[in-house]
Amino acid sequence: MKRSIATRAKAGASAAALLVSGLGLGLATGSPASAATCYGGAVEFTKLIDQTVSQMFTTSSACQDINLKITNSPSDSTREVKVCFYHSNNSLNYCQASYRLATLDRWAAIATDVNDNVKYRYSFKSSRSVTALTAD
Repeated sequence: MKRSIATRAKAGASAAALLVSGLGLGLATGSPASAATCYGGAVEFTKLIDQTVSQMFTTSSACQDINLKITNSPSDSTREVKVCFYHSNNSLNYCQASYRLATLDRWAAIATDVNDNVKYRYSFKSSRSVTALTAD
């Protein structure tokens, strides 16, 4: 009896390891495991009132998208934001044509299907201050 319990425990542990690694289970891009990997490398930044975001970010292989999560917004819980992309020499390439809505304490994909090693900055429609996390 003890042996069958131990065998079952090993089988359960193996199944859990496969689930976490995604091997053979068709782990989708938007799964909780891939989200944890993506958001686990998030970086915090603050945009002060009447200022632009000066910090330049570079996409990584952790995420396919550029994701934003507002963590502190003194005046309201949403912000309209878009991404501006830059050349390797830090000159502006282009900005997204439209803004996307980011909400307090929720991840939002601001730009999707972005290549690795792409430089970018956030552009907020409002001049109000905000603290957020970015995961790319």
